[in-house]
Amino acid sequence: MSTPTQDQLEEALAAAGSAHHEYEQAILDGKRDELWSGFYAAYVLGRLGDFAAASTLSRWLEAAPNEANWAAAASSYVLSRVEHQ
Repeated sequence: MSTPTQDQLEEALAAAGSAHHEYEQAILDGKRDELWSGFYAAYVLGRLGDFAAASTLSRWLEAAPNEANWAAAASSYVLSRVEHQ
């Protein structure tokens, strides 16, 4: 599977964030999902293809910098990790 562009990954992460927020509200009754990174990884890989193993992507997302535009920072971080695989 080919590696997504930064724009594609950023967009998928932002969409995962929206979907995850809905999941937390509707299914978890507003409680924080401690396994959020697995949800995001599954969502992104389902949208963009298997450019990384789900468990690996999940770890990278947890390690991504926590910046104001998290999707942009995380996409940059993930792609830097993909390049070093």
